[in-house]
Amino acid sequence: MGGLGASMVASVEVFYGIRGKSSCELSIPETARLIVEVGFGVEVLLADHWTLKSRPSEETIAQLAELCATSSIMTTHARLNTWNPDAFRDEVALAARIGIPMMVIHPYVLGLDIEGCRPSESDVRDLCKYALDSGVRLALENLGKTGIGSLRRALDIVGTDPQKTGLGICIDVGHANRSCTIDGVRPEAFLREFREVIREVHIDDNFGEEDLHLPPGQGSIDWPPLIGAIDDLAEEVVLCLEITSEGDPIQTLRDARSFLLSTVSHA
Repeated sequence: MGGLGASMVASVEVFYGIRGKSSCELSIPETARLIVEVGFGVEVLLADHWTLKSRPSEETIAQLAELCATSSIMTTHARLNTWNPDAFRDEVALAARIGIPMMVIHPYVLGLDIEGCRPSESDVRDLCKYALDSGVRLALENLGKTGIGSLRRALDIVGTDPQKTGLGICIDVGHANRSCTIDGVRPEAFLREFREVIREVHIDDNFGEEDLHLPPGQGSIDWPPLIGAIDDLAEEVVLCLEITSEGDPIQTLRDARSFLLSTVSHA
């Protein structure tokens, strides 16, 4: 994406809010198109609507494929949030069919941090390799509950070369701000430790406890050092605004981008 001065990606979450609590009736393709039309790339959920977890209709699949072909970049966040290799392969295959090159996943998808779940390391590696062979890169996201440990364990199992393993890292700076209240690891430390394997960054804010997904600058994150660490990332790293909106979603995205760019200029 070329740093903060380049085109950013925005999650469709900005229209819906925290998952399961949405009052927006627009479909995923409809909100994705609105985001793309104002110059952002887009991160989607492979579903008909934000509140649904089932496979999307053929109409939605066709609409997303059409939009993917014309947008600067489209990524997706996995619907699945547990260890279920067959269901995950289906979702990866769907992303590949649409033309989406990258999927963000939670540690639970790889069987990490699930009580009583201990998949074999070879099964975890095979799942990542399936995505790689399908043309879909995986980006493992840190969570506020699991902190930095899940990312380290995953790389110990799968390996640290995303080009060979299919698994990179997505740092959610808001989640890192939450786990920092427990382990003291600041968000910028996540970015520095995983700099060589980061494929995406989720940009959002909070006050260190609840997962609020506020626009940057509306929580307690110290942004100048974080922006410095983001600027040190590779050119191809995707920067995604994964935020909620209390007003006009598109204006919220524009204001968030302006805040980040002004922080860069004053650093």
